[in-house]
Amino acid sequence: MSTSPLSQEQEDITRETERLILQRLAITSQRKLSLALKPTFEQCSESTISRWNDGEYKKWAMALAVLDLRVVPKTAMVVTAEYLRSLETLAEIGLKAEKKRPAPLGWD
Repeated sequence: MSTSPLSQEQEDITRETERLILQRLAITSQRKLSLALKPTFEQCSESTISRWNDGEYKKWAMALAVLDLRVVPKTAMVVTAEYLRSLETLAEIGLKAEKKRPAPLGWD
């Protein structure tokens, strides 16, 4: 049994990143990706991209996890943990205030 140099969180992020890449590749197609990369990487054929399934995507997903980076869909909104905690605090304050608000007087 080999041990991974990655933490459990990094391993989870690696799997998630690789899954996202492979899902998007299935939608986009290897051909479209190879055509888009050819102007910069001349040796980037469909077969090259197909071979990347044999560990290349996982290798880059691991590198991103070690660098504390994530791959997210373009439609995703990414916020910092501090921002999210602030929103949670504001929501909690609002809910407490709502619970203390008196009931309607009846003539509204």
